Parts: sequence; C-alpha cells; structure tokens
Amino acid sequence: MNHPAVPHGTPAQCQALRTVLSSAGFTPEGILETIGVTDSAAIRESDILLLMRRTRGGSPLETLIRLFLMEVPVDVGDLRRAVAPMTVEEWVEIGLVGISGSSAAARCRLSPWQDMVIASDSPRRLLSEEGQDYVMGIGGSSLTLANLTVRRPCRRALDLGAGCGFQAFLAARHSDHVVAVDRNPRATELAEFNARLNGLDNLECREGDLFGPVEGMLFDLIVSNPPFVISPEARYIYRDSGMAGDEVCRRIVREAPSFLTEGGFCQILCNWAEYAGRDWRERLREWGEGSGCDVWVMRNQSRDTATYAANWLRHTERLETDNLQERFDEWLAYYQRSGIERVGGGVITLRRRSGGRTWFHADDGFETMLGYCGDQVAAGFEARDFLEGVTDDGALLRTAPCLCPDVRLLKQLMPHQGEWVTEAIQIHLSRGLAHKGEIDPFVERFLIGCDGARTMESLIGEMAVSLSVEPDRIRTAVCGMVRRMVERGVLLPPGEKAEG
Repeated sequence: MNHPAVPHGTPAQCQALRTVLSSAGFTPEGILETIGVTDSAAIRESDILLLMRRTRGGSPLETLIRLFLMEVPVDVGDLRRAVAPMTVEEWVEIGLVGISGSSAAARCRLSPWQDMVIASDSPRRLLSEEGQDYVMGIGGSSLTLANLTVRRPCRRALDLGAGCGFQAFLAARHSDHVVAVDRNPRATELAEFNARLNGLDNLECREGDLFGPVEGMLFDLIVSNPPFVISPEARYIYRDSGMAGDEVCRRIVREAPSFLTEGGFCQILCNWAEYAGRDWRERLREWGEGSGCDVWVMRNQSRDTATYAANWLRHTERLETDNLQERFDEWLAYYQRSGIERVGGGVITLRRRSGGRTWFHADDGFETMLGYCGDQVAAGFEARDFLEGVTDDGALLRTAPCLCPDVRLLKQLMPHQGEWVTEAIQIHLSRGLAHKGEIDPFVERFLIGCDGARTMESLIGEMAVSLSVEPDRIRTAVCGMVRRMVERGVLLPPGEKAEG
C-alpha cells in the first residue's frame, strides 16, 4: 500500500512523466542554462530573490524549477502548460503535487542528475512531525560513494540501505539484476517509483534490515550508504541505525563477505568511533580480520565530537528550537560516556579473495576527487596485489613499472643571480583521486625513465653512472620510492595499462 506522501504511478504514467520533464528541459544542462545552478543543494543555498527573478518567465522549465527545486508554490495555470499533454489532475493522482485554490505545491522533490530524475522527500519534511521516516535525495555523501564505486559488468548487485535508490540505479547500468534493500517502507516505495520513472526494469526493492531480505544470495557488487551517524538517538531512519556507536558499519563489514562472489567488491560509506590512545586503523583492521577479503579504508575526515554533533543536529533542528542546546549536551554526554574522542569517516572497500593471505590498507585522508574514481580504486587493489607479491627489494628490482599517463609535473621557479632556478617540484594525478606531493630532481629524473620496458635494476644502474655513485648507495631509497609511487597510482605495475 502506498503511503499518501509517496509518489506512485503506473509504468505508462511514469513514461508520460519522463516525456514531459524531458520536453521541458528539466535536466542539469537545462537548469544551468536557465539559472546557473546544476544541483538542488546549490539551489537551496542560493539567493531566493535572485532565483525568483531568473525564473519569472513562466516557461514550463521555470515553473518546474520553482515547484520541485525551489519549493515555491506555482500558479495552476502555469503548471497546466508545463505538464501538457498530461493534466494537473494526473500529477495530483501520482502524488507529485497538491492543489489549494489557484496554487500548486510540490509534495516531493524532483532532482535531475545526468539522464535520470530522482524523487525524494522535501527537506522541509525532515523538520516536520512526520520527519522520522524522511527519505533523502542525492547528497554529497551519495556522490562520494558513487564516484568511488568500482563499475564492472555484474550479474547481480545489491544496494544496502538504498533510500531513494540512487546507488541502485547507477548499478543497474552495468548489472543484469539489482536488489535494493531498505528497512524504511517509504524508502522502498520511493525507490520503486524512481525505478519506473527512469524506465529501469532490472531492479527490485525489498523491505528489511541489513542482509536479512537477501539471505542465501551472492552479489558481484554491494554498495551501502547506511544510517551511519553515531548518535544516542533512533529518531530518524535515514540517520540513526538504533545500534550502539558504529555497530551498524562494523556489522556490514563483518557480514558482507558471506554475500560476495569471488572477486566481488563491497563498498560502504562509514562513520566510526575514534578513541584516545588507540589507533583508528587497528579498530578497522579488526573489523575485517578473518573475512576472506582484502580491505582498503579511505578516511576523508576526522571530527571532534562537538563539531560532529553540531553538524548533524543542524540538519534536523531549527536554531530557535527550545531543546536544541539540551539535545546537543545529550550527544556530547553520550560520547563522553562511550569514551569517543573523535568520529572518523570515509569509504571502506572489501574485495572477496579466497585462498592466500589477504591484506589491509588504510589511507589517512584522500585528495580531491576529479570525477569518477572507481577505475582508480580497482587499480589500487591491483597495485597492492603487486606490492604484496614483491615483498623483498630483489624481486621489485626485477620488475618494470611504467609511469601513469595521467601524471603531471609542476615546477615552481625562482629568480637567482639572473636565472630561473627550480624551487619546488610537484607531481600529481590529473584525474581520479588527485594525489599531490613534492619530489626532488632525482625522483623526477627516475620516474621519466619508467617506461615499462626497463627494469628497476637497469634504471638504477643508469642513474648510478650519471651520478658517479655506486648502485648500492641508491638502491634502497629507490625501492622505497617506487613502492610509494605504485601505491599512489603514479607508477603502474608491470603489464597494466591506463587510458591516456
């Protein structure tokens, strides 16, 4: 049964709705051309008066922007022109709008993203008395996970904690079949509607908690953006798991391997507790021990508990709320009782690998993502496989890594005695996980010689001759440098190729 606040519609109605939205130009490109904003978050943060001026023409696109992104009531007559050849009455029946006199108001948020349109709850619902089962749309965390997901052809994929279904819809592009699971019945209904709205017929939604609805199934890919917030509450399904601390994330890491095919990936957006006097890496290492999976943790934040609590309460409480300070104090008292000093966050990626010794690696932060990085994540696993296989320097020296074509070198020059001299050399990757770091002239010269044809030993010999030093004097330093560069993706393991 559909909740009255959840849009619904037949496949035919959804197809007609897609046609109307497309004809109106309700796309990221169309919105950019009209108001210079490409996503709904930017619209919420923009000057409402400026946006009202830019959407005052009454065109179908301007009407839809006002209605579904700015959440401003529109004239019913303008809406009739915008939805033609459908009728306003059909949109009311679907649950997209409500009518009061001559005005129409949105009953959900519609957000275009690439070639999709995603329905979700309005942020205003989160602040209402009905906000406990609020369903988020596409946010920053959703995009982080999407950009880091390894995308390979899959027979079967799972979106755990699917919400509005965004991750599931992306997986559906490269999977034969996708299962979207959420414990919130409103979320599964919204995901089903969004699947019909975007013409996806290889996806099913199941209501339930964690892996319960897919017991006995195996997946080539699992993605999860669970309710990971570490809080003393269970007020909001999208945010609070109801489990103590970071238990929901630990459980997913522990249970996911049993649902992965050999070589399959599980990628989880997580928060975890960090305790004084204990390395956060060791806690997460324990989560993955004995799992039969290689584990790569990418931490992109670590916040003190006060900052963390204030950030999450800001999403759900108005500043004028009488008990805001009281709730803030409750959160801080909870962290103190639990011994939690900071809260870390990032993405944990598991790869199922039976047989042999599995590895664990944790990056303390990662640089800015330049677009899609999933291929780079997959390459990172291959790089660490290579490094695990060349544990001694002798084995490494017999290999011939090559320089990644995405590497860029920047030199900072300074004037000195009438000449420009090099003050600093910086190397970085121009796409994906855009690592940056300074190198010295020796490393600069060595890297350009890494063409995939010459072994490390051969290059060391050439460098030793040019520097008039014994090879043994530079061999250890070079091996350490090569390992770091392979780990960061600057050097590719032998046999690997990258698109230029």
